[in-house]
Amino acid sequence: MTLPITYAQLLETNNLVQACNDESYWLCVTRTVQESKLFPVPAYMLLSYLMVYYRYPELLRKIETSMRAEDIGDRSRNMGIKTQASHIAWCMPGFYLLAREYLISMGLIRPQDGVEDLVYLMDFWKRHQLSWHRNDGHISNKEFGHRSQILPERLLQIFEADLFECRQGDSLHEAAMKFTATVSQYIFLIHCESRIGLANTGPYKFGDNRELLVRDFMDLSEGDYPWMDGVATDVPYNNLTIPMVVEDCHFYLVDDWASFESEPEFKAEKVVSVGLYTSDTLSEGYMPVGMDSAEELAKTFVDLNETVKEASAKLWKRIAGWSREEMMDAGALTYFSVIKDLAHVAGVYEFDDWMTIDARAERFRPILNDEYGRDCLGELLGSMTNPNQQINEYSMMQHSNLPQRMFSHVPYSILADGDFTATCGRTQAGTSHMSAKTGKYRTTRGLLDLDDYNRLARDFTPKVCSDKFRFLDENWVKYNYDTPLADELYRAEQESSRNLQGKGAGLKRVDLPPSPPPSGDLLALHGLAIKKMSTADVVADILGLEVTDVSTALEAAVAAQQVAIVRDAFMLKPAGQAALDAAYPKMFAGLRASEDFVAAYERFEVVNNDLKQLITDWQTLEIAGSRVPNDHSNKDYDDGIIDRLGTLHDRAETVLDVLALAETRLGRYTDKLLVALEKSEDGETDFVSGARVESYHTVWFELHEDLLRILGQERDE
Repeated sequence: MTLPITYAQLLETNNLVQACNDESYWLCVTRTVQESKLFPVPAYMLLSYLMVYYRYPELLRKIETSMRAEDIGDRSRNMGIKTQASHIAWCMPGFYLLAREYLISMGLIRPQDGVEDLVYLMDFWKRHQLSWHRNDGHISNKEFGHRSQILPERLLQIFEADLFECRQGDSLHEAAMKFTATVSQYIFLIHCESRIGLANTGPYKFGDNRELLVRDFMDLSEGDYPWMDGVATDVPYNNLTIPMVVEDCHFYLVDDWASFESEPEFKAEKVVSVGLYTSDTLSEGYMPVGMDSAEELAKTFVDLNETVKEASAKLWKRIAGWSREEMMDAGALTYFSVIKDLAHVAGVYEFDDWMTIDARAERFRPILNDEYGRDCLGELLGSMTNPNQQINEYSMMQHSNLPQRMFSHVPYSILADGDFTATCGRTQAGTSHMSAKTGKYRTTRGLLDLDDYNRLARDFTPKVCSDKFRFLDENWVKYNYDTPLADELYRAEQESSRNLQGKGAGLKRVDLPPSPPPSGDLLALHGLAIKKMSTADVVADILGLEVTDVSTALEAAVAAQQVAIVRDAFMLKPAGQAALDAAYPKMFAGLRASEDFVAAYERFEVVNNDLKQLITDWQTLEIAGSRVPNDHSNKDYDDGIIDRLGTLHDRAETVLDVLALAETRLGRYTDKLLVALEKSEDGETDFVSGARVESYHTVWFELHEDLLRILGQERDE
C-alpha cells in the first residue's frame, strides 16, 4: 500500500503528538479531578473520546470544504466562542489521542492504523493554532510559559478605554462578581459538571501593577444543546465575555485547559475594572453589552444574574428527570462537540454530526460503568501501566522521569513496508437518548433556524477579517501605524467603542482616555477638584457625604494614580482630572440638558459679576482717584460694603434655590453663604473674603467652580 504522506509530515506529526503528550500528563496530574455525584463523568468522557476518534477527521474535512483551518483561526481571534483556548488548544488533539491510545491498549487498533486521519487532524490543529496564536507566535499556551496573549493592540486599547473602574463594595463590583459566580455555576450545569463552557485568555499588561484577564462564558442560551430548549429561552445572549482587570495580582499561569493561577491568590477584591461583551460567528467582533455607563452595566449584571438563576432552576428540574443513559449522552455530546463552533464559523453545522452518538462508539456503552470509567481514565492519564504506553527503560518521561509515553508515536517503518491503515472510515449514523431539538439558535442576529444560521455564516466576513485587513498583523502595524490603511483598520475595530470610536491608529496607552473612577468615587474626586487640595473631612463636608466614604474613595484614587498625597492632604493629579473630564458628560448629562438649570446658571453669572466688583471694593478703596488696599480702618465704608453684600445675597437666593432644586447637594452652598453673611454682619469681617475661613467669597468661588464643572464651562478670568 502506498502511503500519501512524506517522511517530513510523519516527523512533524510525531512531534505534535509528543508535545500533546508532555502537556497532557502535566495537566491531568496537576490540574483537575473529574468527579461528580450527579453525572457519570469518567464514563461519558470515555464515550466522548471514542466519538472524537471516529468522527473528528471526517468532520474536519467537511469543515475545510468551506473554510480552511487557518482562516477559522483568524475568525476565532475576533470573538469569544468555543474555537478559543482549551477547546482547540488541547481538546481536539487530546481527546483524539486518548481514544487512539485506549483502542491501542485494547488491541483493537495498532499505532500505524488510521494514520492519514491522525496526520490530517494534527495538521488541522497546528494550522488553526498558529493562526489563532499569531500575535504571540506560539502554537499553544504551554509553549508560551502558559500564557495566551492572542488579542491585537487595537482591541486591547478599546478594552482599556471602555472598561469601568470598580472597587470592592460598590454596586458595579458587587453586581459583576455575583454574576460571574452565578454564570460559572450555570455553565458547569449546562456542560454536565465540566468546564467546557469556560475559557480564559491573557494576561495582558495594563500598567505597572495591573493585568487583564479575558473571560468567556459560552453556550448560555438556546442553541446547539437540545436540553437547553425551553430552559434558556429568556437568556438573551449565547456567549458573554467579561474582560476583568486586577490590581496587585499577577497571573503567572493560563494553561491549555483555560484555568489560571496567580500570585498572590486571585480574589474578587483584586478586580478593579470590568466590562461585558457578546459575540459569535455573525458579529463584528466583541459587541458591548450595557456599557453606556457604570450604572447601566451594574444593572445589566443584576438583571442577567436573575435571568441565569431562573434558567439554572429550570435546568436542574430537567436534569433531575434524566436517566443515566441521558446523562451519559448529554455529557458525551458536550465533550465531543467542544469544537462544534468550527462548523458554525464555516457555515456547515449539522445537528446529526454533532449531537448524536456515533454507532461505532455506542458499541462500548455496555462496559462503561462508573468503576470501569474511573479506573480506565486513571490508567490512561495517570499511572500509564498499559504495555503500549511503555518505552525503553533508559528513557525518562518529562515531569515523571519514568520510561512511559502517554500517546504512542506512529512507527516510521510504515514508509517502507506499507503496513498501515489510512482511516477509520466515513462518519456513520448516530443515535441519542436525548429529546429532539425543537428550538432555534440564539445568535447576535436574533433567533435563527439552522439553515439561516449556516447561510448567514457562509456569507459573512467580519470587516477586520476581510482580504483588505486580514494580513495586517501587529508587526505590520508597528511600521505602518501612520498610514491611512492602519487608521482604517483601527477604526473598523473601534466602531462600537464608547471612547475610541473614530480615533484610528497611532494611539499609545498614554493617549487613551483614563477609565472613569467607580461611580461612588466620582463625586469625591469632583469635590477634591473644587477644593484643589484638602483633607477627606473637608471634601466630605462640601459634598454632604460620610467622611469614611470619601476617605475610602480618595485612597482608592491614590492607588489608581489619580490623586496624590501632599502634606497630609489630597490633591488631584492630571490623570484624575482627565478621568473627571471623561466622566462629566455622562455624570451631569441631566443637568446639562435641563433648561431651568442652565437658565439659573446664566442668572448666577450676572450676580457673579456684581459680586466680583463688590469684593474688589471690599479689598480696596479709592483715594485721590487711585485704588489702594483697604486696611479696614473705615468702619462706615466696610459696613456699607456688607450692606451691599446682604442685598446681593437676597438677589442670589432665588437663583440658588433653582440650582438646589435640580441638584440637592448645591443647597449646602446656600447654607454656607448665609452663615458667612451673618457672621460678617455680626462684625466677623474675615467672613467677607478671608481665605482662612469659609468666607462668603470663598464659598461663592467654590460654588462657581462646581457649576462650571457641571456644565463644562471655562472660568472667565
